[in-house]
Amino acid sequence: MGIVVVVLVVAAIGVYLYTRPPPTPKVGLIMATGGLGDKSFNDISYAGVQRAEEDLGIEFDYVQPEAIAEYEGYQRDYARSGNYILIVCIGFDQADALTKIADEYPNQNFAIVDMVVDKPNVASLTFRANEASFLVGVTAGMKTVTGKVGFVGGMDIPLIRDFFEGYEAGAIWANSTVTVEPPVFVGDWANPTSGKELALGLADAGVDAIYAAAGKSGLGALEAVHDRGLMGFGVDACQCYLYPDEMIASMTKRVDNAVYEMIEAAVNDEFEGGLKNGGLAEGWVGLCRLPDEEVFWETKFEFTHKLLEDEVRDKVLDAKNEIIAGEIDVPSGYDNE
Repeated sequence: MGIVVVVLVVAAIGVYLYTRPPPTPKVGLIMATGGLGDKSFNDISYAGVQRAEEDLGIEFDYVQPEAIAEYEGYQRDYARSGNYILIVCIGFDQADALTKIADEYPNQNFAIVDMVVDKPNVASLTFRANEASFLVGVTAGMKTVTGKVGFVGGMDIPLIRDFFEGYEAGAIWANSTVTVEPPVFVGDWANPTSGKELALGLADAGVDAIYAAAGKSGLGALEAVHDRGLMGFGVDACQCYLYPDEMIASMTKRVDNAVYEMIEAAVNDEFEGGLKNGGLAEGWVGLCRLPDEEVFWETKFEFTHKLLEDEVRDKVLDAKNEIIAGEIDVPSGYDNE
């Protein structure tokens, strides 16, 4: 009798183990400094993980470091837990920490945005921001009245120079008489006061269109655009809803798409480390005024864009198609490295 009972219990346990649902896959998200609310890089990254939660049924945890020195600790804590099918690290300045942690936890999958970490368990997500910035430049070059356009960057590094180089080239391609002022840099991702001061300086120099690629510091530059009644151009996510009267377009760095694709691969047990580079052709960068994006952003932020003239829109589409076809070679901020 005892043997029968044991057999039945073992059989019941086997049935339970066979039929119970697998654990919900979890993703860890480590933000860049600046955190949520930057209306740019971190926010659009978070949106990609949220989409994976809705579409793929994952769960996720996230942290918002306040200093670069905190990255290593958060990465190690997440990796040590063994709870995550993928740990996503937002921002180039997580690379040094991740280079170390990826070696410590070789069986943990990681993804890093905007930097290359050459480890087999790390997917390095890079974006041809110069291509999308070219489209911003086309728009600014065609719409400027003073003939002068400007750029406010976060830090003077190749990553941000990449935005400027594309912007400058696009403006000149669309308008050979335009003057693109030398770029100015805040030196910080989270200093909107300095961003505003720099933008006001450009306005005083006669600039009537400003492209800001500076994280939270860029919000200050866009505030200056609003105060002076200039034309503004946002970055990463559509920022046009901030000041619909002054904002013309935003370069979209679709980190949400890239992050979502990496999570999907991890969920399907198809994740592979290595360099993943995307531009206009892959849908990893774009412009919020493109036909396939405009309604998406207006719905997301519940606003309506300012009217964009047909000739400007057509010129932007021509530029996009020629870049994808290889007919326009867009310069890069990495060319001189």
